Amino acid sequence: MSKSHVLELSNVWRSILADVCQAYPRLTSTFEKDLIRCERLVKARGLPVFLVDFPAIGKHLDRCLSDGEYSPGRLLATSKAAPGVVTPKFLGGLYLLIFDRDGRLLEEPDFQAIYFLRQLLLFAKKYVIDCPMSATSTAVVEMVEHDATLPQPSSYWSDVKISSSSCYTGFEASMPLRDGVDRHVHGSLLATLEEVSRIVVSTLGAFSAAMWKCKHGPGVVANPASPNKYCWTNWSDRLESCFPIADYGYHSYSSWARARIESDTVTSITSAADADFVTSQEIPSELKAVPKTFSGPRLIAAEPQENMWCQQLLLNYLDSRIRHTWIGKFIALRDQTQNREMCRIGSVDGSLCTIDLSMASDCVTPDFVGCMFRFNPKLLDAFRATRSLTVRQQITRRVSEQIVLNKFSTMGNAYTFPVESLVFLTIVISAVLLHRKMKVNLENIEALIGQVSVYGDDLIVPSDTRVAVTEALEVLHFKVNQQKTFWKGYFRESCGLDSFRGVEVTPVYYRSRYDGNATSLSSIVAVTNRCYSRYLLRTAAYLRSTLPKRLAWVAYDSGAFGLKTRMQPCNAHLKRRWNKDLQRVEVQCTVVETIQQRTQTDGDYSLLQYFTEEPEPITAWESGFVSRSSSSKRTAWVPIHSLEYSAKLL
Repeated sequence: MSKSHVLELSNVWRSILADVCQAYPRLTSTFEKDLIRCERLVKARGLPVFLVDFPAIGKHLDRCLSDGEYSPGRLLATSKAAPGVVTPKFLGGLYLLIFDRDGRLLEEPDFQAIYFLRQLLLFAKKYVIDCPMSATSTAVVEMVEHDATLPQPSSYWSDVKISSSSCYTGFEASMPLRDGVDRHVHGSLLATLEEVSRIVVSTLGAFSAAMWKCKHGPGVVANPASPNKYCWTNWSDRLESCFPIADYGYHSYSSWARARIESDTVTSITSAADADFVTSQEIPSELKAVPKTFSGPRLIAAEPQENMWCQQLLLNYLDSRIRHTWIGKFIALRDQTQNREMCRIGSVDGSLCTIDLSMASDCVTPDFVGCMFRFNPKLLDAFRATRSLTVRQQITRRVSEQIVLNKFSTMGNAYTFPVESLVFLTIVISAVLLHRKMKVNLENIEALIGQVSVYGDDLIVPSDTRVAVTEALEVLHFKVNQQKTFWKGYFRESCGLDSFRGVEVTPVYYRSRYDGNATSLSSIVAVTNRCYSRYLLRTAAYLRSTLPKRLAWVAYDSGAFGLKTRMQPCNAHLKRRWNKDLQRVEVQCTVVETIQQRTQTDGDYSLLQYFTEEPEPITAWESGFVSRSSSSKRTAWVPIHSLEYSAKLL
């Protein structure tokens, strides 16, 4: 299995090198030596060369571009090219188009060389493969150990009888002081944070659960015991305190009353263990390991079904209020365009820097959220009602199966992302205003539009305030990822965009090989098209050679599935026919379609689904929910005009 991955990645790397050689024919002999060196490394170390070693060299290159000077590291394949030459021997021809022999960044570095060098080093950075079980186990242990370092949440988060007003009186009273921090500086930050929080949270507006709708999320849940996701088997007392099941779990009181009568009848004739009625247990979320990189997985927690149902209501509220207020000028929950454009601007003039956080959501504590959102007590109570207190893991025996959470929420909770975005925005604005000695008011906050942007843990701030923002984050117990934070020079990275002096140098990431199934086919076709658009023609040609022969060539403006071309698609290799019923020419080709397996709902459950989804009157709506979806490839007849360029573009 591993050997097949190594062979495929080696072939892709060789194809990329062939494209680089085509761009720099005078360096052909040095590239031939680089190929031999790569083959030796792969023979000695195998898969980690592409998945660990090369990405590490790529990260080091990014730091050197930012610093404006190449500094020798102790990484694999970075030994000096020769005495008196600082840059590496491996891929040295490209390095010398970017840095001089002393390591200084050239006044006019070759942007294409930067792109090609990063492409060779980072192409497999996001390759999807199961990491070793030891790495997964270690990731869980590290998560649990880090969570244990956070302060235990106040009793407010577990006891619905406690009021937030009696528990949270302000940041200065509730936030612990980090060791070694000047108390005066810390107090100034918390006082500013207090004022900014008041403005941000009041901008969101009063929260009333009755004005928003619950719905089911797209992900897995922790308790999918019921075959019908609109039929409740559990509803905790905490959830009931803010979201009464009669109001939020049924479409009407009569439906709720009927369900109660039926459950009481069943209970009277059946033992409690066998009765089918709604319990009020505190069900934990379920920890899942999702493939991320070869070094380790991404850990998420599947929330209980009833919690997710109400969490989606809170997500709708936060999303709507952010989009329709000035906060939306700083945060775009569903669009990375703003961060990417500001990242590009920062790489041109150096006025903006990009900051990345490590374990961002894992560092947000319930007490921080309590201090910040206490100005909107009903919203804070809703957070308490829907937050999971514990998470259950069955991944490793190195830690307990049941973990009591000290963090506010995990990835998997529907409102984790917007809440952490609001938290970081509040901290950044506070730090910037404090650093610039500006009064905290709405006018000064709005003056920062275009200078500050937040997308989860991807932060963009003015470069002159970087130190102040970093110190504020660290004082508040957040961890800045210095490896992915850029403030010097002209390299910036944010939200998937890598930019150097305004030129995009983001590589094309090869994520998976074609193994015959529809998912991998879609992935390889997408990567092939991206390589073709970047003029990596030999790489695109190699990837095409691994795919089925019946794929269609399609125009760039076509929405059809297939291989993109800048020419008018010919498709002479495909079988054609004249469809006399539809009066059109069709070709037979391979297509990918999504197959959804639906589980039907009936009775009151169908009515609840109808009122939740609110379909248009003319829509051919039917009850049921998608219990499983998968991709499938098949051969189909496709109209040829849907593959070709429109006449306006010719």
